[in-house]
Amino acid sequence: MMIVEDVWRAARPALAAILTPDELECTHLDVVTTKDEPVDSSAILKDNLLLRVIVHDEDLRVWIQPTEEAIDFTTRLRSDLQDFVAESEFGWGERRG
Repeated sequence: MMIVEDVWRAARPALAAILTPDELECTHLDVVTTKDEPVDSSAILKDNLLLRVIVHDEDLRVWIQPTEEAIDFTTRLRSDLQDFVAESEFGWGERRG
């Protein structure tokens, strides 16, 4: 069973593959409920949680699927990040990774 901290670990390779070092420095990650309530890093994953990625004040939210394998989450997040960057003000039109 995965915990919130495992999601953060699974997110790191996707972030490193898509974001520049400057963007990584300005990135904040947290896991929140659908009501934007923060979730503790040791909490067991359950339905209705989102990974919130904030880069340069723009935010991406990705559903967390509690039964998903970490590698599958990393792959899905990487794809979502690629689209997010291409549509963001800081990376408009750029296709990375």
